[in-house]
Amino acid sequence: MTVETLLIVLIRLIVPLTIFRWPLFGGVLALVADALDIVLASLIDLGGLSNYHALDKYLDTYYLGLEAVVAQRWAALPRWTATALFGYRLIGVVLFEATNIRLFLFIFPALFENFYLFYAALRRFFPDYDLTPKRLVFWLAVLLVPKMVQEYVLHYARWLDDVVAVDVIEDVARAIIDWLKSPFAFVSWARR
Repeated sequence: MTVETLLIVLIRLIVPLTIFRWPLFGGVLALVADALDIVLASLIDLGGLSNYHALDKYLDTYYLGLEAVVAQRWAALPRWTATALFGYRLIGVVLFEATNIRLFLFIFPALFENFYLFYAALRRFFPDYDLTPKRLVFWLAVLLVPKMVQEYVLHYARWLDDVVAVDVIEDVARAIIDWLKSPFAFVSWARR
C-alpha cells in the first residue's frame, strides 16, 4: 500500500466517525471525504493508487454502515426503512463484487444514503414533522430520481470514468475568471 493510499484510507476511516456525534454533519463530511478522495489523489503524488475502485466500495460500505448503526436510534418507520435500504444496496455491492457486473450497482441504488441525510436533516431542522407511510413513499420517490441519475452516470454509462476531477475544477475556475475579466461581463449579466 502506497503512502498516498494509506493517507486517503485514514481520512476515509476517521472522518465518518463524526457520524456518531453529529449524525447529519458527520454524514455530510463522510460524503465529502468520499467525493474528494480522488481529487486529493490527483493533487498529491505519494506512490499512486492501485485498484482504488474496489477499496472505495469497501470504504463506502464502511461509512454507510456507520450511518445504518445511527439509524437504529430512530423511530420505527424510518429505522426499518433505513435498514431495508442499506441491506438492499449491500446486496447490490456483494453481487457486483462477486460478478464485476456494474449493472448491479444501478439495479440496487444507494438510496439509503439520500434517505439517511434526508431523515437526519428532518430530525435536525423539522423535529415535529410526522413521517407517515404515505409521506415516506412520496419522499423516497423524490430522493430516488437524482440517485438513479447518479447511478446511471457513474456505474452504468460510466460517463465520468475518464474525467480527472482536478482538470474539471481548473476548467470551471478558468471559465469563471475569464468571464469576470471581460469588461462587459458584469454589465451584461446585470441587465438580465
